Amino acid sequence: MAIVKRKELSIGEKLYLPAIFRGLSMTFRQMFKKRVTRQYPEEPLPVNEVTRGQPRLAVNDDGTIRCVSCGLCEAACPAYAITIDGQETDRFIEREPERFDIDMLRCILCGFCEEACPKDAILMSDELELADFSREALIYDVERLKRPVSQLRPRLDYVYKVNERW
Repeated sequence: MAIVKRKELSIGEKLYLPAIFRGLSMTFRQMFKKRVTRQYPEEPLPVNEVTRGQPRLAVNDDGTIRCVSCGLCEAACPAYAITIDGQETDRFIEREPERFDIDMLRCILCGFCEEACPKDAILMSDELELADFSREALIYDVERLKRPVSQLRPRLDYVYKVNERW
């Protein structure tokens, strides 16, 4: 049977002094670094075309919604946050959403709905504020999701630029 030789600990090691000094030195180094805290309500978060905020439905310049109620965004959503009920229309597009709800409490802002949409009707906006006083207020309907295409143009241009690579 082999005998295992154990290292004899010094008094400092028995009192955990090296570990304490190492921890304190790290703490003091961090205390004197430049702060990265953002004063949120007064100083808004920086946004650009890459920012994935809340999903929005694009509305054409003539006031018609781009969505054709195909249900691909509903199928692509991993959190099951989107609910679509389509209806017939007399326009060339044939269908439009009668009900289009996004439960923002479930939405994980992944952008899969944006990628799945064949008509570029749903886009991730640069709107990051997500707070309200009740659960019902965070279920967005068609009227709350609508945004003009001109407002979503930077994100739309970014999506086209990224997809040109493939």
